[in-house]
Formats: sequence, structure tokens, C-alpha cells
Amino acid sequence: MSAAATAPSLAPSFWIDFEEARNAVETIVDVAHDDPEERPTCIVLTGQSGMGKTSILREAQRRLAEAFPEPADWGEARYQPVLRTVIPSSPTSLKINLALLWKQGWPIRTNTHKTADLKVVDLLAEQGTRLVAIDNVHVILTASGVARRDTLDAFRFLMSAGNVPLVVAGLDVARQIFADDVELAYRSIILKLPLWEPGEPAQRLIRALARGMGMEEPDHLAEPAFAERIWRTSGGVTGNFKRILHWSGKVARRHDRRFVTQDDITEALQLFTPYSPE
Repeated sequence: MSAAATAPSLAPSFWIDFEEARNAVETIVDVAHDDPEERPTCIVLTGQSGMGKTSILREAQRRLAEAFPEPADWGEARYQPVLRTVIPSSPTSLKINLALLWKQGWPIRTNTHKTADLKVVDLLAEQGTRLVAIDNVHVILTASGVARRDTLDAFRFLMSAGNVPLVVAGLDVARQIFADDVELAYRSIILKLPLWEPGEPAQRLIRALARGMGMEEPDHLAEPAFAERIWRTSGGVTGNFKRILHWSGKVARRHDRRFVTQDDITEALQLFTPYSPE
């Protein structure tokens, strides 16, 4: 059997259990464990695209599903301890609530819009929701001024009337938008994912990724000669590290090898023009 036929695949839900990501997950999970308060917390998770924000939300959802299993006597209501979704762009509060209703399993009919906001918060209680997570929030927050205010007001209503904490994840611009809103700023915890630095931080990331991807002799890819080059062409973004390693492995297998060389990385980098100055 050829090397290509036995090549490991890159799992989309690959989790990197490092301090940076673990701190974000544990903060989100801790907030969801709190008993409902009069003013629930909003967590703003920001960082460049590809830094692992969606993976963090997915891991927090997995841990909370384990921590809050469905009670044996729950009854007929749908059980959903974490509600995680992406809101359509060009938002209004109606779009936000319709998206949440759809994720909650509620049928969308022609007259649903009349009571969508109230039904959402009713279902949060009925379904045992401990946390609402909204990904790619920068898309709806960078709309026009009116749409942005409508979005922030919808978040306020969701937390207060639904009595549930909220976590929003997006690009760094989301952090400033929340900071400019006095009420939400005082209710928010800011978690920023920094870019990976060269040297030991980049080396341990590469080692963990290569091992998790089942690459041949992952330690050699974390050596300075490889690691500095991969870091430099990745821009310090987690997802770019992963793509460069993944495609370098593919190039090596095209040559019927599993051991990645510098030539394989050179060929793979030709696929990533924005990240490769070479």
C-alpha cells in the first residue's frame, strides 16, 4: 500500500490543549457554571482569523455537554445546555432571534417574527440553556450604525430577559465595539488570542500539530531550521501553521514519502501566496 493511501487526514475539530486556549475554554465553562444572575456576563473572544476561536467554542460546548447531561426526568422539551450559532450578516434583532429559534429547533413560519424575541428567551429556560455562543460576530457588528445598535440591543435583551451568559467570538474589531458600549463593557470579559511568537512558542505548536496530524517524526519539524521558516510564513496564525504542515505532508506523499523535507515545504508554500514572501 502506498504512503498516499495510508496518509492521515486533518481532523477539522483538532484541539490544541495549550495554556492560551485552555484559559479561554475554562473561563467560558466557569461562566456557564455560575447560577443565573441579575446581570449575566458577556465574554468577548477575539483574535485574527484562524487563531482557533471556533475550536475554543466547540471545546467549551463539548465540556459543558459533559458537565450538564440531560436529566433523566427532563420530559419532552428539547435539551440544549449550549446554543452555538452564526448570525446572518446585515443584522437586525429579528434576524438574530430567527437564527436562534432555528438553532433551538423551533419551526420558522410566516408569523414567527411577531413573537420571535419572546419565544427565544422562553426556550432558553425550557431547554436548560446555560450559555449562548455566537461565532463570527464581527460580521454583524461592522454593519451600519443603526444595525450595530440593533445588534447590541438584541444582545442586551438576550442576556437580561433570557438570564443567560453570552459569548461572542470574532476579529479584534469586536473588542473595540463592545468597549465603546458603556453598559456592555462593564458586563464583559475580554479574551484576546495573541499571535504565536517565534522560537519556543512556535516550536511547541508545530510539534503538537504534527503529532496530532500523525506526521512522520514530528520533532524534526519543530527544529529551528523548520520552525522559524514555518512561523515566518504563517504570520503567527494557528490555522496557517496547520495548513502549511498539512500541505507539506501532502507534497511529501506525492513523492511517495512521509518524511517532510524543506523542499516539500517550499512547494507547499506556493499554495499560500499571502503568507509566503519567498
